[in-house]
Amino acid sequence: MELSCLYRLGMAIGLSALSVFADGAPSVVVDFSDGVPPGWSVLDGEYRSPTYDAAVDRIELRYISESQNGSAAVFAWSNQGESQIATFNSTSSSAAFDFPDTTDFRSFRIAMEDGLSLLSFAAYVSPSELDASTCVVISNNTTGTSFDASWRPVVGATGYRVYVWTNNVVGASEGSVLWRETFANSPAKSSSVDFDVSYTDSGESLWAFYKAYAHSEAGMVRVGNTSTKGALVSPPLPKWDDSQLTFLIVSWRQTTSEGQDMPLGIVSGGETNIFGAIRLGDESKTYHLALPELNAGDSIAIFSPTNKASARAIIDEVAIISKYNAGTEVPSYVVDGRDVGEATSCRFENLPSVPVFFAVEAYGKRGVTSAKTDAVTIDLANPDKVAVLNACPISSLAANIYVQDFDSLATITATTGEKAWLNGTTLLYWQAYKGDAAVDVFKYNGGAIKNNGLYALAANQNHSVRALGVYSGKNNEYAFGIAFTNDTDKIIALSSVEYSAQQWGFGNTTNQTLSLCANVVDGLDWILAYDDGWTELSATQSAVYGEGDIHGTPVAIPVLVNPGPAIRIAPGQVLALKWTVHSLESGSPGIMAVDDVTVMFSDAVSLNAGFSIRIANKSVRH
Repeated sequence: MELSCLYRLGMAIGLSALSVFADGAPSVVVDFSDGVPPGWSVLDGEYRSPTYDAAVDRIELRYISESQNGSAAVFAWSNQGESQIATFNSTSSSAAFDFPDTTDFRSFRIAMEDGLSLLSFAAYVSPSELDASTCVVISNNTTGTSFDASWRPVVGATGYRVYVWTNNVVGASEGSVLWRETFANSPAKSSSVDFDVSYTDSGESLWAFYKAYAHSEAGMVRVGNTSTKGALVSPPLPKWDDSQLTFLIVSWRQTTSEGQDMPLGIVSGGETNIFGAIRLGDESKTYHLALPELNAGDSIAIFSPTNKASARAIIDEVAIISKYNAGTEVPSYVVDGRDVGEATSCRFENLPSVPVFFAVEAYGKRGVTSAKTDAVTIDLANPDKVAVLNACPISSLAANIYVQDFDSLATITATTGEKAWLNGTTLLYWQAYKGDAAVDVFKYNGGAIKNNGLYALAANQNHSVRALGVYSGKNNEYAFGIAFTNDTDKIIALSSVEYSAQQWGFGNTTNQTLSLCANVVDGLDWILAYDDGWTELSATQSAVYGEGDIHGTPVAIPVLVNPGPAIRIAPGQVLALKWTVHSLESGSPGIMAVDDVTVMFSDAVSLNAGFSIRIANKSVRH
């Protein structure tokens, strides 16, 4: 908001002081039209301000003159005393002064001469603290040794520092092994064979086990089966004087369900006390847990995961270690506090091909900084696994026209199964979300599949011609779309959006809506897909076909939207377009999709106002 607007507002409502925000910094705008504002003194053309709590970054003055010879001087007061900072005269009606970070001006004296009168005064003060940066985004330019990053601007920030590092472990100690079991004698078995104490390293007969089996790989034991939980209990152990004991176990899960927690306990005096649990994953992993004090004759008990009976655990090795220290992860900075100024994006080159971590902090005037963002992990050893947020540069479009027929998705078929969907990468510049979570897989569908998800749709098995759509049942709302960035120096307007709205599969018992919305934002952030600010451009509703399933051929209607001059994209802004398939509260949905998308842009001044939607005479109604 410009000072003139603030001044007019103050005059209109008769305020003597108005607190606002300008450029992210708090300010106080003082209006002298109704007399002397509180805290100020005026005597014989001299105006004295109150003392502000913080150093002032900028002052702005508006004044009038009753003569052609009016002049004035501005004095500022700091802990070093008063000094004259500027003079001005009646040839203008306003003045502004910016102060460097090295000054600490807290109060001002304005001496008016020859008929000059002060109308308003604004003092802009740096915020005492900044909000943390948010929404760190990794772009599509990720390689084995480089990546791009961007982040949301922070109110009041004058610049940003970025950090990239790897984590090194220091202070680690393997300790001394007091007891170990590797099940070295356990043979490989192709089918379930009951575990036997002879499979252990020592053949100690005091092992106890329930539903434990020789694993298909030698030197391992499986605990639990598809229907029953299992347990494995070590022989009685001696008492060790050292109180710093660590239990080591090498294990993983054998199940098609999610990772499960495997409880570990100490059997003492006929009772079992659980001292910890480990989260088993798909791969062999070594876990370390601190052990309570062991008494002579106590045993270690290992139980198969409790969440699902089918979550079988594979045990490769167990041990008790003295003086083990896991060490501390210490950042080793590759890029340490690089100052990128006011930019909200940065590219990093010549990095190691390993997982690296990235964070950003904002800073303002006089050394005020924000907290760093949470560290984002970028696995440069596997760059293709990184989903991205990116927008199509409008300057790259021939004749300002973008066309997408989705036929590049033709490599997935009914026999290839599902494939990974990576936002911004699988289909350049396109994103897909279920609720507010990014979609990570998509599948082939000819119209017969009725499972929630994102699909590449093919007519009559014609895998060279595709559409993009979703099956969105109860409480499963999907959205997908594309973004464009105005990288030109002109204001660009959205001229038209044309596409084929399609219904696949039929057999639906309830109407379902496919809507197209637009949003112009200052930076690409698809989390905004679930915030306010969207403008609906069109809404297409499916027809009800009951039990009349028809697979392989869609019912389609062409849609043409001309939003007129309403949607404008200023230089540096981003236009996001999204199609949302709204979920149903009840009933069976069909599959809603789009194809043959054409987006046209033009200079804002050349657009004609108007809005129209063209619909063919088809079974689907608008």
